[in-house]
Amino acid sequence: MQKRWKAHRGTDFAAKKGTPIRAVGDAIVLEARYGKYNGNYVKLKHNATYTTQYLHMSKIKSGIKPGTKVRQGDIIGYVGSTGLAKGNHLCYRFWKNGVQIDALKVKLPPSAPISDENRTDFEISKVAMMAKLEGVSFPADEELIFASIK
Repeated sequence: MQKRWKAHRGTDFAAKKGTPIRAVGDAIVLEARYGKYNGNYVKLKHNATYTTQYLHMSKIKSGIKPGTKVRQGDIIGYVGSTGLAKGNHLCYRFWKNGVQIDALKVKLPPSAPISDENRTDFEISKVAMMAKLEGVSFPADEELIFASIK
């Protein structure tokens, strides 16, 4: 406990211990270490504008260290509850031009459209992923509220 009030600007994602954590984009690892408050964490620099950080990992994936290049989707660690965490989750932090901002509200630059040659594969993957997402069950709202205050 830090014995002070401060804003929590990260986005928390509850998950089972050991769930793989993947890089959101191509990047270079800036930090991969243990911190008293953040627990095991990895910080990635994507370019001159964007940086992301992944906190409270049960462990950092072997080979992830400062200077390592990672690609979007690479596993960088595993969900845990190290540091000040009280339960297994990922605290995801996002910086734009060195200022931490809400990752769910950031306006990212547009990406290149899917090429015609990749369109069929994309549509097949999209249908499969949507089926998985539709199969995810969620607890009742009361359970979510109760779990968040434990």
